This record gives sequence, structure tokens and C-alpha cells, in this order.
Amino acid sequence: MKTSFLAYIRFQKRLIALYLVIMTFITITLYVEPTMSIYLTNLIYLHVVSACFLFGYLAFDFYIIQKQYKSLTSRWSKGLFIREGIGDAKTYEQQLYLDFFQSIYDEHQQQLNMTRQDKKESLEFMTMWVHEIKTPIAISKLLLEHSADNLDFPSLKEEIARIERSVEQALYFTRTDNFAQDYMIAKTELDKLVRSLVKHHAKEFIQLKIKIVLQVEQAAVNTDPKWLSFALSEFISNALKYAGDEGTIEIRSETDKEETRLIIQDNGIGIPQHDINRIFQLGFTGSNGRMSRKSTGMGLYIAKKIIDKLGHGISVSSKEGEFTTMTIYFPKGDDYYSTII
Repeated sequence: MKTSFLAYIRFQKRLIALYLVIMTFITITLYVEPTMSIYLTNLIYLHVVSACFLFGYLAFDFYIIQKQYKSLTSRWSKGLFIREGIGDAKTYEQQLYLDFFQSIYDEHQQQLNMTRQDKKESLEFMTMWVHEIKTPIAISKLLLEHSADNLDFPSLKEEIARIERSVEQALYFTRTDNFAQDYMIAKTELDKLVRSLVKHHAKEFIQLKIKIVLQVEQAAVNTDPKWLSFALSEFISNALKYAGDEGTIEIRSETDKEETRLIIQDNGIGIPQHDINRIFQLGFTGSNGRMSRKSTGMGLYIAKKIIDKLGHGISVSSKEGEFTTMTIYFPKGDDYYSTII
């Protein structure tokens, strides 16, 4: 867009109007005041000189604005605003606009970095997911090829279950990118939801001979039951994985004026202290995960991402060889909805 001096003059109506008012006041004062006598030619001269000063000011101001505008436009590159090299603002208005452009640039950079990070995580996830799903598919093919008359159905079902879980993880992972379009917050009975999840994992509890202690009180929390169910299912699966032979998993709830807390605790092998701060990172399996071929480093990452997007909180505590505790926090109050991403 080109700059125009005539367009600039049109936007200086207030200044020109003020100038005319001042000059009119001076002219009237000089004619009305009897002690002041001035010739008409002198008055005309005064007006001409004043008009020249006004025109000179407007021309200089337009030059400054034009120079600043060219400097600004030269600092845009592919939609990015580069603040360096523009120089200091010459007017308060310019300073306001420079600060505004800088804030737009900072926000754009933040969103760009987030987009790049999400893209990087998506690529890492899909690479890991393809690698992980190849294993149960290959095992299933071997079972079918080498068990013509005596097919090992339990093993085949186990591998199919792994494939189904991997597909479900990938589905929820891709949906988290468009979370705002696929969630519905509602009052949810936490105890009923937890009991349905325990029932869903009942076969695993029985097969692994793991005892379940359920002490979830009746409490309604603000959440999306579908998304929360998947996240809690991942936490329960993780507890089952590391609870140990004939171990115990305790699921209980606590409620006070500020929040409701759901606690999932197992008495298994625990998490080493040097791993505890990294368990929610994508692809991190830790010392314990390396000993288990079932550990993918994806489940807890997706579950934590969902918990964050739902506006809940989560913390982990563990003592190696004794227990691991996952605590999910459900805040109360009307301000909860402002925390949802």
C-alpha cells in the first residue's frame, strides 16, 4: 500500500481545525483590543507565515511517518514481523503500534513453536506406533501360519487386543489436536465411571491374580466422561502392568471444598526417582519399561495430555520396590471452565 500526502492531510482535520480556531482568535483579539493596532497587510503576513509553519510541520510529520511506514513494511517477511532495525518511535502513537506489532509477533512465534512441537510429537508418535503395531501383527501371522490344526487362541486374542489398544491410542492421540471440537463437559458420577472401568479390566485382574480395593465415594465432577475414561483406563493398565504377581491395586477418592481427588495406587515395583519426572514424556519407558516388552511409552503420554486438556491436574509419587500412586485432581467452582484448553 502506497503512502499519500493528501490522504495524510485528511486525517489531520483536528490539527487544522485547531490551527484555524487559534488564528481566528488571534485575529479577533487584534481587532477588538483598542490598545493593539495592526495593519491589514501585517495581519495577512502573520497568517501566511503561520500557514507556512503549519504546512512545514505537516510535511515534516508526513516524511517521518512515511519513513517509519517503509521501515515497518520492510520488516515483514513471510508474515513475520522483525522488530530489530526499525528504530525508536517518534510519536506516542507510533510507540503504541510498535508495541502492538511486537505483541502480535510474540504471539505468532509462540503459536508457531507450539505447532512445530505438535508436529514433531505427531511424527515421533506415528513412527513409534507403526513400529509397535508391527510386532503383534507379525506374531499373529506366525500363530496362524504355524498352527494349522492347533491354533493358540489365547495368544492370538492377546495379540489382537494389543493391536486394538494401539489403534485406540492412535485414534485418541490424533483427536487431541482437535480437542475443542470433540469434547462435552458434564457432571459425571466419578464412582460409576471408575466401577465401569474396573469391570472392563476385570479379566486382566483375574488373569494376573491382582486384588482390587475400591473405595471411591459418590461424587460428581466436571469432565468429559469419554476422554476421562480413556485416560483412567491407561492409568489402570499401567498399574496392572507393574503391580507384580498377586499384587494389590487400590482406587480411592477424597473430597474437600476445593477439589475431588482420585487416587490409583499399586504395591508393585515402583518407579526409580531418576525416572519419575519423565514418565509422561513421549516414548519414555524407563528402567522398568525396558524389562517389559508391553511398555511402549505412549499410553501415559496420551493420558497426561488428555488430563491437561480437560483442565484437571495430576501428580505421581512412588517408592521403588513398594508402591506407585497416581493422583488426579478435579477442581470445583465456576472458574473450572476457564482452565480448559
